[in-house]
Amino acid sequence: MAPQRQSPVPLAVDTSTACLRGWYALLVLRGWLYRFARTLFDQTIRLYYGRIEVTGRVRVPEAGPVILVANHPNSVADACLVGTQITGRRVNFIAKDTLTRAPVLGWLARSAGVVGVARPMEYGGDKELARERNRRAVETCVPRLLAGEVMAIFGEGISTDARHLHVIRRGAVRFGYAAEQAAGFRLGVAWVPVGITYSAKQRFRSDVLIRIGAPLRLRDLHPDPAAGEAEVVERGTERLQREIGDLVVNIEKEELADLIDRASDLLGNPDAPMEARVERQQRVARALQDVNDTQPRRLADLETALARYDRRLLDAGLTDEAVRQRHPTLALWQSLRGLLAHGTLLLLNRYGWINSLLPRWTSYLLGGLARLIEESGAGDGKSRSALVQQVAWSTYGGWLGAAIALPAQILLVFLWISAGRGRTTGAVVAAIYALTLIPSWRMYVQRRDLFQRHVARTREALRFLLNARGALRLQADRRRIARALRALLAEHEAAAGARGLEDRDTPGP
Repeated sequence: MAPQRQSPVPLAVDTSTACLRGWYALLVLRGWLYRFARTLFDQTIRLYYGRIEVTGRVRVPEAGPVILVANHPNSVADACLVGTQITGRRVNFIAKDTLTRAPVLGWLARSAGVVGVARPMEYGGDKELARERNRRAVETCVPRLLAGEVMAIFGEGISTDARHLHVIRRGAVRFGYAAEQAAGFRLGVAWVPVGITYSAKQRFRSDVLIRIGAPLRLRDLHPDPAAGEAEVVERGTERLQREIGDLVVNIEKEELADLIDRASDLLGNPDAPMEARVERQQRVARALQDVNDTQPRRLADLETALARYDRRLLDAGLTDEAVRQRHPTLALWQSLRGLLAHGTLLLLNRYGWINSLLPRWTSYLLGGLARLIEESGAGDGKSRSALVQQVAWSTYGGWLGAAIALPAQILLVFLWISAGRGRTTGAVVAAIYALTLIPSWRMYVQRRDLFQRHVARTREALRFLLNARGALRLQADRRRIARALRALLAEHEAAAGARGLEDRDTPGP
Protein backbone atom coordinates (compact mmCIF):
# COMPACT_ATOMS: atom_id res chain seq x y z
CA MET A 1 0.00 0.00 0.00
CA ALA A 2 1.32 3.39 -0.97
CA PRO A 3 2.02 5.71 1.93
CA GLN A 4 -0.67 8.29 2.52
CA ARG A 5 0.16 11.93 1.91
CA GLN A 6 0.30 13.97 5.10
CA SER A 7 -2.28 16.67 5.52
CA PRO A 8 -0.96 20.22 5.28
CA VAL A 9 -2.91 21.27 8.38
CA PRO A 10 -0.36 20.13 10.95
CA LEU A 11 2.31 21.94 8.97
CA ALA A 12 0.29 25.15 9.20
CA VAL A 13 -0.19 24.64 12.93
CA ASP A 14 3.53 24.03 13.37
CA THR A 15 4.33 27.17 11.37
CA SER A 16 2.01 29.37 13.42
CA THR A 17 3.36 27.85 16.63
CA ALA A 18 6.89 28.59 15.50
CA CYS A 19 5.88 32.18 14.74
CA LEU A 20 4.31 32.56 18.17
CA ARG A 21 7.41 31.13 19.79
CA GLY A 22 9.53 33.55 17.78
CA TRP A 23 7.47 36.55 18.92
CA TYR A 24 7.52 35.27 22.50
CA ALA A 25 11.29 34.88 22.35
CA LEU A 26 11.57 38.44 21.01
CA LEU A 27 9.40 39.78 23.82
CA VAL A 28 11.45 37.87 26.40
CA LEU A 29 14.64 39.24 24.83
CA ARG A 30 13.33 42.79 24.91
CA GLY A 31 12.20 42.36 28.53
CA TRP A 32 15.65 41.07 29.43
CA LEU A 33 17.28 43.98 27.62
CA TYR A 34 15.14 46.47 29.55
CA ARG A 35 15.94 44.85 32.91
CA PHE A 36 19.63 44.76 32.06
CA ALA A 37 19.61 48.42 30.93
CA ARG A 38 17.74 49.52 34.07
CA THR A 39 20.20 47.70 36.34
CA LEU A 40 23.15 49.17 34.44
CA PHE A 41 21.75 52.71 34.61
CA ASP A 42 20.91 52.36 38.31
CA GLN A 43 24.44 51.24 39.16
CA THR A 44 25.94 53.95 36.97
CA ILE A 45 23.93 56.78 38.48
CA ARG A 46 24.64 55.64 42.04
CA LEU A 47 28.34 55.50 41.26
CA TYR A 48 28.50 58.85 39.52
CA TYR A 49 26.39 60.82 42.01
CA GLY A 50 26.63 60.81 45.78
CA ARG A 51 23.40 61.56 47.64
CA ILE A 52 20.26 61.06 45.54
CA GLU A 53 17.11 62.33 47.24
CA VAL A 54 13.62 61.71 45.87
CA THR A 55 10.55 63.43 47.31
CA GLY A 56 6.94 62.73 46.32
CA ARG A 57 7.29 59.15 45.05
CA VAL A 58 3.81 58.38 46.38
CA ARG A 59 2.40 60.85 43.84
CA VAL A 60 3.23 58.52 40.95
CA PRO A 61 0.18 56.25 40.42
CA GLU A 62 0.90 52.57 41.01
CA ALA A 63 -1.31 51.55 38.08
CA GLY A 64 -2.78 53.10 34.97
CA PRO A 65 -1.28 55.26 32.23
CA VAL A 66 1.26 57.85 33.39
CA ILE A 67 3.36 60.44 31.54
CA LEU A 68 6.34 61.69 33.54
CA VAL A 69 7.25 65.20 32.36
CA ALA A 70 10.69 66.30 33.58
CA ASN A 71 13.11 69.16 33.07
CA HIS A 72 16.34 68.29 31.24
CA PRO A 73 19.46 69.91 32.74
CA ASN A 74 21.94 67.06 32.29
CA SER A 75 21.61 64.89 29.19
CA VAL A 76 21.96 61.12 29.71
CA ALA A 77 22.17 61.45 33.51
CA ASP A 78 18.57 62.74 33.58
CA ALA A 79 17.35 59.65 31.71
CA CYS A 80 19.20 57.37 34.14
CA LEU A 81 17.56 59.12 37.10
CA VAL A 82 14.02 59.19 35.71
CA GLY A 83 14.23 55.58 34.55
CA THR A 84 15.51 54.13 37.83
CA GLN A 85 14.78 56.38 40.82
CA ILE A 86 11.15 57.49 40.51
CA THR A 87 9.04 54.34 40.23
CA GLY A 88 9.44 50.59 40.23
CA ARG A 89 7.25 50.38 37.13
CA ARG A 90 8.73 50.03 33.66
CA VAL A 91 9.42 53.46 32.14
CA ASN A 92 9.29 53.98 28.36
CA PHE A 93 11.06 57.10 27.13
CA ILE A 94 10.04 59.53 24.41
CA ALA A 95 13.33 60.85 22.99
CA LYS A 96 14.76 62.45 19.87
CA ASP A 97 14.61 60.08 16.93
CA THR A 98 18.29 60.49 16.08
CA LEU A 99 18.77 58.02 18.94
CA THR A 100 16.23 55.45 17.73
CA ARG A 101 17.29 55.68 14.06
CA ALA A 102 20.96 54.83 14.78
CA PRO A 103 22.01 51.45 13.27
CA VAL A 104 22.80 49.40 16.43
CA LEU A 105 22.10 51.79 19.30
CA GLY A 106 18.70 52.51 17.76
CA TRP A 107 17.65 48.87 17.93
CA LEU A 108 18.81 48.63 21.53
CA ALA A 109 16.96 51.85 22.42
CA ARG A 110 13.73 50.68 20.78
CA SER A 111 14.05 47.29 22.48
CA ALA A 112 14.34 49.07 25.83
CA GLY A 113 11.09 50.98 25.14
CA VAL A 114 12.35 54.27 23.67
CA VAL A 115 10.03 56.01 21.20
CA GLY A 116 11.65 58.49 18.82
CA VAL A 117 10.15 61.90 18.03
CA ALA A 118 11.33 64.29 15.34
CA ARG A 119 12.69 67.67 16.37
CA PRO A 120 12.13 70.25 13.58
CA MET A 121 15.57 71.78 14.22
CA GLU A 122 17.17 68.52 13.03
CA TYR A 123 15.13 68.26 9.83
CA GLY A 124 15.94 71.63 8.29
CA GLY A 125 13.22 72.64 5.88
CA ASP A 126 11.61 69.20 5.57
CA LYS A 127 8.76 69.86 7.99
CA GLU A 128 6.46 67.32 6.35
CA LEU A 129 8.88 64.48 7.10
CA ALA A 130 9.14 65.63 10.72
CA ARG A 131 5.33 65.72 11.03
CA GLU A 132 5.03 62.23 9.54
CA ARG A 133 7.54 60.76 11.94
CA ASN A 134 5.87 62.48 14.88
CA ARG A 135 2.52 61.03 13.76
CA ARG A 136 4.10 57.57 13.84
CA ALA A 137 5.48 58.30 17.29
CA VAL A 138 1.99 59.13 18.53
CA GLU A 139 0.69 55.90 16.98
CA THR A 140 3.40 54.01 18.87
CA CYS A 141 2.73 55.70 22.23
CA VAL A 142 -1.07 55.50 22.23
CA PRO A 143 -1.28 51.67 22.52
CA ARG A 144 1.21 51.74 25.37
CA LEU A 145 -0.83 54.31 27.27
CA LEU A 146 -4.01 52.37 26.54
CA ALA A 147 -2.26 49.36 28.08
CA GLY A 148 -1.59 51.40 31.25
CA GLU A 149 2.17 51.86 30.84
CA VAL A 150 4.44 54.67 32.04
CA MET A 151 5.94 57.07 29.48
CA ALA A 152 8.58 59.68 30.24
CA ILE A 153 9.41 62.81 28.26
CA PHE A 154 11.73 65.77 28.83
CA GLY A 155 9.33 68.60 28.25
CA GLU A 156 11.89 71.26 27.26
CA GLY A 157 13.14 69.17 24.34
CA ILE A 158 16.74 70.31 24.87
CA SER A 159 19.45 69.98 27.51
CA THR A 160 21.63 73.02 28.31
CA ASP A 161 23.72 74.55 31.10
CA ALA A 162 21.16 77.31 31.72
CA ARG A 163 19.96 77.62 35.32
CA HIS A 164 16.32 78.19 34.39
CA LEU A 165 13.47 76.13 33.00
CA HIS A 166 13.00 76.48 29.25
CA VAL A 167 9.60 76.55 27.55
CA ILE A 168 7.74 73.24 27.95
CA ARG A 169 6.62 71.97 24.55
CA ARG A 170 3.10 70.85 23.76
CA GLY A 171 4.08 67.29 22.79
CA ALA A 172 3.91 66.03 26.38
CA VAL A 173 0.19 66.83 26.59
CA ARG A 174 -0.58 65.85 22.98
CA PHE A 175 0.57 62.26 23.47
CA GLY A 176 -1.75 61.80 26.43
CA TYR A 177 -4.63 63.61 24.74
CA ALA A 178 -4.38 61.28 21.73
CA ALA A 179 -4.61 58.24 24.02
CA GLU A 180 -7.60 59.75 25.86
CA GLN A 181 -9.28 60.48 22.55
CA ALA A 182 -8.81 56.86 21.46
CA ALA A 183 -10.38 55.66 24.72
CA GLY A 184 -13.35 58.04 24.60
CA PHE A 185 -11.81 60.28 27.32
CA ARG A 186 -12.26 57.58 29.96
CA LEU A 187 -8.64 56.45 30.20
CA GLY A 188 -7.46 58.64 33.09
CA VAL A 189 -3.97 59.55 31.90
CA ALA A 190 -1.93 61.19 34.69
CA TRP A 191 0.71 63.76 33.75
CA VAL A 192 3.25 63.87 36.61
CA PRO A 193 5.67 66.87 36.75
CA VAL A 194 9.23 66.04 37.77
CA GLY A 195 11.95 68.53 38.74
CA ILE A 196 15.63 67.48 38.73
CA THR A 197 18.27 69.62 40.48
CA TYR A 198 22.01 68.94 40.82
CA SER A 199 24.25 70.56 43.41
CA ALA A 200 27.14 70.56 40.88
CA LYS A 201 26.29 68.43 37.89
CA GLN A 202 29.79 68.49 36.38
CA ARG A 203 31.42 67.21 39.58
CA PHE A 204 31.85 63.52 40.33
CA ARG A 205 29.73 62.48 43.34
CA SER A 206 27.52 65.57 43.20
CA ASP A 207 24.20 65.49 45.07
CA VAL A 208 20.88 65.21 43.23
CA LEU A 209 17.31 66.08 44.19
CA ILE A 210 14.28 64.74 42.32
CA ARG A 211 11.02 66.42 43.31
CA ILE A 212 7.76 64.92 42.07
CA GLY A 213 4.68 67.12 41.80
CA ALA A 214 0.98 66.31 42.03
CA PRO A 215 -0.44 64.41 39.03
CA LEU A 216 -2.51 66.34 36.50
CA ARG A 217 -5.50 64.89 34.62
CA LEU A 218 -7.83 66.09 31.88
CA ARG A 219 -10.60 66.92 34.32
CA ASP A 220 -8.22 69.42 35.96
CA LEU A 221 -7.89 71.27 32.65
CA HIS A 222 -11.35 71.38 31.09
CA PRO A 223 -14.84 70.17 32.06
CA ASP A 224 -15.37 68.89 28.50
CA PRO A 225 -11.95 67.90 27.07
CA ALA A 226 -13.51 66.55 23.88
CA ALA A 227 -14.76 70.04 23.00
CA GLY A 228 -11.40 71.50 21.99
CA GLU A 229 -8.02 69.81 21.71
CA ALA A 230 -6.06 73.03 21.17
CA GLU A 231 -7.42 74.65 24.35
CA VAL A 232 -6.78 71.55 26.48
CA VAL A 233 -3.24 71.16 25.17
CA GLU A 234 -2.51 74.84 25.78
CA ARG A 235 -3.86 74.77 29.33
CA GLY A 236 -2.05 71.54 30.14
CA THR A 237 1.26 72.84 28.83
CA GLU A 238 0.94 76.10 30.81
CA ARG A 239 0.10 74.11 33.94
CA LEU A 240 3.11 71.84 33.51
CA GLN A 241 5.32 74.90 32.98
CA ARG A 242 4.21 76.32 36.33
CA GLU A 243 4.37 73.02 38.19
CA ILE A 244 7.86 72.05 37.01
CA GLY A 245 9.05 75.63 37.53
CA ASP A 246 8.01 75.37 41.19
CA LEU A 247 10.08 72.18 41.58
CA VAL A 248 13.43 73.57 40.38
CA VAL A 249 15.59 76.66 40.92
CA ASN A 250 14.87 79.26 38.23
CA ILE A 251 17.61 81.84 37.67
CA GLU A 252 16.49 83.87 34.68
CA LYS A 253 19.54 86.16 34.65
CA GLU A 254 22.73 84.13 34.46
CA GLU A 255 24.81 87.05 35.75
CA LEU A 256 23.06 86.67 39.13
CA ALA A 257 23.76 82.92 39.44
CA ASP A 258 27.03 83.21 41.38
CA LEU A 259 25.58 85.79 43.77
CA ILE A 260 22.50 83.62 44.42
CA ASP A 261 24.67 80.56 45.08
CA ARG A 262 26.94 82.53 47.40
CA ALA A 263 24.03 84.02 49.35
CA SER A 264 22.34 80.61 49.67
CA ASP A 265 25.52 79.06 51.07
CA LEU A 266 25.86 81.93 53.52
CA LEU A 267 22.38 81.32 54.95
CA GLY A 268 22.51 77.58 55.50
CA ASN A 269 24.47 74.43 56.13
CA PRO A 270 26.07 72.95 52.98
CA ASP A 271 25.61 69.45 54.48
CA ALA A 272 21.86 69.91 54.92
CA PRO A 273 19.49 67.64 52.99
CA MET A 274 19.33 68.52 49.32
CA GLU A 275 15.65 69.49 49.48
CA ALA A 276 16.34 72.07 52.20
CA ARG A 277 19.19 73.51 50.12
CA VAL A 278 17.04 73.75 46.99
CA GLU A 279 14.15 75.40 48.84
CA ARG A 280 16.56 77.93 50.34
CA GLN A 281 18.08 78.60 46.93
CA GLN A 282 14.60 79.10 45.45
CA ARG A 283 13.77 81.69 48.10
CA VAL A 284 17.04 83.53 47.56
CA ALA A 285 16.70 83.43 43.76
CA ARG A 286 13.17 84.89 43.85
CA ALA A 287 14.16 87.64 46.28
CA LEU A 288 17.41 88.71 44.61
CA GLN A 289 15.95 88.70 41.11
CA ASP A 290 13.06 90.86 42.33
CA VAL A 291 15.43 93.23 44.17
CA ASN A 292 17.57 93.45 41.05
CA ASP A 293 14.55 94.85 39.20
CA THR A 294 13.14 97.08 41.92
CA GLN A 295 16.10 98.09 44.15
CA PRO A 296 19.32 97.57 42.18
CA ARG A 297 21.24 99.78 44.60
CA ARG A 298 20.45 97.44 47.47
CA LEU A 299 21.67 94.46 45.47
CA ALA A 300 24.88 96.32 44.63
CA ASP A 301 25.46 96.96 48.35
CA LEU A 302 25.02 93.25 49.04
CA GLU A 303 27.53 92.36 46.33
CA THR A 304 30.00 94.87 47.75
CA ALA A 305 29.66 93.44 51.26
CA LEU A 306 30.21 89.89 50.01
CA ALA A 307 33.22 90.94 47.93
CA ARG A 308 34.75 92.70 50.97
CA TYR A 309 34.14 89.58 53.10
CA ASP A 310 35.79 87.37 50.46
CA ARG A 311 38.84 89.66 50.30
CA ARG A 312 39.24 89.50 54.07
CA LEU A 313 38.97 85.71 53.94
CA LEU A 314 41.75 85.63 51.36
CA ASP A 315 43.96 88.01 53.34
CA ALA A 316 43.53 85.92 56.49
CA GLY A 317 44.20 82.64 54.67
CA LEU A 318 40.79 81.32 55.69
CA THR A 319 37.74 79.95 53.88
CA ASP A 320 34.04 80.38 54.49
CA GLU A 321 33.88 76.71 55.53
CA ALA A 322 36.39 77.43 58.31
CA VAL A 323 34.70 80.61 59.51
CA ARG A 324 31.22 79.08 59.65
CA GLN A 325 32.34 76.64 62.40
CA ARG A 326 30.98 77.48 65.84
CA HIS A 327 32.96 74.89 67.80
CA PRO A 328 36.21 74.27 65.90
CA THR A 329 37.87 72.23 68.70
CA LEU A 330 34.97 69.78 68.83
CA ALA A 331 34.86 69.68 65.02
CA LEU A 332 38.58 68.87 64.91
CA TRP A 333 38.21 66.02 67.40
CA GLN A 334 35.27 64.50 65.52
CA SER A 335 37.06 64.83 62.20
CA LEU A 336 40.20 63.12 63.50
CA ARG A 337 38.12 60.22 64.78
CA GLY A 338 36.40 60.00 61.41
CA LEU A 339 39.75 60.06 59.60
CA LEU A 340 41.02 57.15 61.67
CA ALA A 341 37.88 55.05 61.19
CA HIS A 342 37.21 55.72 57.51
CA GLY A 343 40.90 55.80 56.59
CA THR A 344 41.30 52.27 57.94
CA LEU A 345 38.23 51.05 56.07
CA LEU A 346 39.44 52.79 52.91
CA LEU A 347 42.73 50.90 53.08
CA LEU A 348 40.86 47.63 53.51
CA ASN A 349 38.72 48.47 50.49
CA ARG A 350 41.56 48.75 47.96
CA TYR A 351 39.88 45.78 46.32
CA GLY A 352 37.19 48.11 44.99
CA TRP A 353 39.82 50.65 43.92
CA ILE A 354 41.63 48.03 41.82
CA ASN A 355 38.40 46.74 40.29
CA SER A 356 37.40 50.21 39.11
CA LEU A 357 40.71 51.51 37.75
CA LEU A 358 40.00 51.36 34.01
CA PRO A 359 36.33 52.54 34.14
CA ARG A 360 37.32 55.53 36.31
CA TRP A 361 40.22 56.47 34.05
CA THR A 362 38.16 56.28 30.86
CA SER A 363 35.38 58.29 32.54
CA TYR A 364 37.75 61.08 33.60
CA LEU A 365 39.56 61.05 30.25
CA LEU A 366 36.47 61.28 28.04
CA GLY A 367 34.77 63.80 30.34
CA GLY A 368 37.76 66.13 30.21
CA LEU A 369 38.09 65.63 26.46
CA ALA A 370 34.43 66.54 25.92
CA ARG A 371 34.82 69.71 27.98
CA LEU A 372 37.87 70.79 25.97
CA ILE A 373 36.14 70.09 22.64
CA GLU A 374 33.00 72.02 23.57
CA GLU A 375 34.92 74.97 25.00
CA SER A 376 37.19 75.15 21.94
CA GLY A 377 34.12 75.43 19.70
CA ALA A 378 32.28 77.97 21.85
CA GLY A 379 33.15 80.83 19.52
CA ASP A 380 31.58 79.42 16.38
CA GLY A 381 28.19 80.97 17.12
CA LYS A 382 26.48 77.73 18.09
CA SER A 383 24.75 77.11 21.40
CA ARG A 384 26.82 74.60 23.34
CA SER A 385 26.54 72.88 26.72
CA ALA A 386 30.06 72.08 27.89
CA LEU A 387 28.99 70.77 31.30
CA VAL A 388 26.20 68.65 29.84
CA GLN A 389 28.60 67.14 27.33
CA GLN A 390 31.21 66.54 30.01
CA VAL A 391 28.78 64.51 32.12
CA ALA A 392 27.46 62.60 29.10
CA TRP A 393 30.93 61.71 27.85
CA SER A 394 32.06 60.78 31.37
CA THR A 395 29.12 58.40 31.65
CA TYR A 396 29.81 56.87 28.25
CA GLY A 397 33.50 56.60 29.17
CA GLY A 398 32.65 54.74 32.38
CA TRP A 399 30.45 52.31 30.46
CA LEU A 400 33.16 51.80 27.85
CA GLY A 401 35.82 51.15 30.48
CA ALA A 402 33.54 48.76 32.34
CA ALA A 403 32.61 46.91 29.14
CA ILE A 404 36.31 46.34 28.44
CA ALA A 405 37.70 45.83 31.93
CA LEU A 406 35.07 43.82 33.80
CA PRO A 407 34.79 40.87 31.34
CA ALA A 408 38.59 40.82 31.02
CA GLN A 409 39.03 40.75 34.80
CA ILE A 410 36.47 37.96 35.19
CA LEU A 411 38.20 35.95 32.47
CA LEU A 412 41.62 36.41 34.12
CA VAL A 413 40.24 35.20 37.46
CA PHE A 414 38.67 32.19 35.74
CA LEU A 415 41.93 31.27 33.95
CA TRP A 416 44.01 31.80 37.08
CA ILE A 417 41.82 29.60 39.32
CA SER A 418 41.24 27.00 36.59
CA ALA A 419 44.98 26.50 36.14
CA GLY A 420 45.33 25.19 39.68
CA ARG A 421 41.86 24.12 40.82
CA GLY A 422 40.03 23.03 37.70
CA ARG A 423 37.45 24.63 35.41
CA THR A 424 34.46 24.06 37.73
CA THR A 425 36.13 25.79 40.67
CA GLY A 426 37.37 28.49 38.33
CA ALA A 427 33.84 29.13 37.05
CA VAL A 428 32.42 29.33 40.60
CA VAL A 429 35.12 31.72 41.82
CA ALA A 430 34.81 33.86 38.67
CA ALA A 431 31.01 34.07 39.16
CA ILE A 432 31.46 35.16 42.79
CA TYR A 433 34.06 37.69 41.73
CA ALA A 434 31.72 39.06 39.04
CA LEU A 435 28.97 39.60 41.61
CA THR A 436 31.31 41.58 43.88
CA LEU A 437 32.75 43.90 41.22
CA ILE A 438 30.25 46.77 41.24
CA PRO A 439 29.35 46.54 44.97
CA SER A 440 33.05 46.76 45.87
CA TRP A 441 33.41 49.76 43.54
CA ARG A 442 30.45 51.53 45.15
CA MET A 443 31.73 50.79 48.66
CA TYR A 444 35.14 52.19 47.79
CA VAL A 445 33.65 55.40 46.38
CA GLN A 446 31.39 55.88 49.41
CA ARG A 447 34.27 55.35 51.83
CA ARG A 448 36.44 57.73 49.84
CA ASP A 449 33.69 60.39 50.01
CA LEU A 450 33.51 60.11 53.80
CA PHE A 451 37.30 60.15 54.16
CA GLN A 452 37.64 63.25 51.96
CA ARG A 453 34.88 64.98 53.91
CA HIS A 454 36.71 64.40 57.20
CA VAL A 455 40.00 65.57 55.64
CA ALA A 456 38.30 68.82 54.58
CA ARG A 457 36.74 69.35 58.02
CA THR A 458 40.05 68.70 59.77
CA ARG A 459 41.80 71.21 57.53
CA GLU A 460 39.17 73.90 58.12
CA ALA A 461 39.16 73.36 61.90
CA LEU A 462 42.94 73.70 62.00
CA ARG A 463 42.79 76.88 59.94
CA PHE A 464 40.31 78.37 62.40
CA LEU A 465 42.35 77.44 65.46
CA LEU A 466 45.64 78.70 63.97
CA ASN A 467 44.07 82.10 63.21
CA ALA A 468 41.36 82.31 65.84
CA ARG A 469 41.41 86.12 66.23
CA GLY A 470 40.93 86.79 62.52
CA ALA A 471 38.35 84.00 62.26
CA LEU A 472 36.26 85.52 65.07
CA ARG A 473 36.28 88.94 63.37
CA LEU A 474 35.22 87.33 60.10
CA GLN A 475 32.46 85.46 61.89
CA ALA A 476 31.05 88.83 62.98
CA ASP A 477 31.18 90.09 59.37
CA ARG A 478 29.49 86.93 58.19
CA ARG A 479 26.69 87.29 60.72
CA ARG A 480 26.04 90.90 59.63
CA ILE A 481 25.72 89.90 55.97
CA ALA A 482 23.48 86.96 56.91
CA ARG A 483 21.19 89.28 58.95
CA ALA A 484 20.92 91.67 56.00
CA LEU A 485 20.07 88.77 53.69
CA ARG A 486 17.39 87.43 56.03
CA ALA A 487 15.85 90.90 56.34
CA LEU A 488 15.80 91.18 52.54
CA LEU A 489 14.11 87.76 52.22
CA ALA A 490 11.53 88.63 54.88
CA GLU A 491 10.66 91.93 53.19
CA HIS A 492 10.36 90.29 49.78
CA GLU A 493 8.14 87.48 51.04
CA ALA A 494 5.94 89.87 52.99
CA ALA A 495 5.51 92.04 49.90
CA ALA A 496 4.79 88.97 47.76
CA GLY A 497 2.19 87.81 50.30
CA ALA A 498 0.52 91.23 50.29
CA ARG A 499 0.39 91.23 46.48
CA GLY A 500 -1.15 87.77 46.58
CA LEU A 501 -3.89 88.93 48.97
CA GLU A 502 -4.63 91.94 46.76
CA ASP A 503 -4.90 89.74 43.69
CA ARG A 504 -7.22 87.36 45.51
CA ASP A 505 -9.46 90.17 46.76
CA THR A 506 -9.63 91.89 43.39
CA PRO A 507 -12.93 90.94 41.71
CA GLY A 508 -12.68 89.34 38.29
CA PRO A 509 -14.15 90.81 35.12
